Parts: sequence; structure tokens; C-alpha cells
Amino acid sequence: MKNAIFKSSLLLIAFMMLAKTAVSQTNEEIKAKIEKINKEMAQAMLEGNSEKSLAFYADDAISMPANAKMSEGKEAIKKANAEMMNSGVKVTLFEAKTLKVKTCDQTITEIGTYKIGLSIPGMEGTTEEIGKYVTLWKQQPDGSLLIKLEIWNSDSNPMEHKQ
Repeated sequence: MKNAIFKSSLLLIAFMMLAKTAVSQTNEEIKAKIEKINKEMAQAMLEGNSEKSLAFYADDAISMPANAKMSEGKEAIKKANAEMMNSGVKVTLFEAKTLKVKTCDQTITEIGTYKIGLSIPGMEGTTEEIGKYVTLWKQQPDGSLLIKLEIWNSDSNPMEHKQ
């Protein structure tokens, strides 16, 4: 009886280890997955398709954009996106570059840089901004990733006057 319990315990431990190995991913694999999502989100922004971008946010996500108020929850993020689009602002360029990915259990921290181009009503041409960002992703049971928190800001100092 003890032998059967011992063998069953070993089998259970082995199964659990295999299951964990099957779902665990390397930082490079996670980075590639994030980069793919970032490209899809950039394309959605260029198309003005905020619904597609919002699919990558958790329901309780928090967005802390540069030069704007914090939005708490997917619905608030959706509202902020709609307000921007309704104002006539259009994204003309968006490039994100993932520099680092750090994992801790099911939470992934992405650190990167971005370049965004905007067409703003009343301004001639487009304006570009270069900056940095941090995104916290939560890995879902199916292996997909959802944004839990994002924050970004410009590298330029608004207090400096360019001449």
C-alpha cells in the first residue's frame, strides 16, 4: 500500500513538473509574443480601430498616458480613446521597441521605447514624439497576455524652448 502511494505521488509530481514546463516560456519567447502584440496594436492605432487594441487589455487595466489623465478600467480606456479620436487627432506613426522583459510568476514587465506621429487639427503637418514606457502584462491560463498597467512619457522636456 505504501509503495502504491509512493509511486502515485511520484507520478503526480512528475506530471506537475511536465505541465509547468509545458506552459512556462522563456523571456525570449515572451518578448516575441509581446512584440507581435505591439505590432498588432500599432496597426490597429493606424487604422483607428480602438476595439482591436482594447482586446489586449484586462478589464481592470490602468493606463497612464503622457500628458493625459489616468484611465482605470477597460471602459475608461475605451472612453479616453474615443475622446481622442473624436477630437480629430489621428495616429500617423507608431513604433514600439521592447528593450527588456522580466517575468515573475504570471506577471511580465516590459520596458521599451516608442516613437509616435500624430496629426492634430489646427496644426500643419504631423508632430512626432519619442519616449519610453513600462507595460505590466498578466499571463492568462491559456498562455495569452493582457495589459494590466501601462505608463509612458516623452523624452523631450516641455520646459526647454527649441529655437
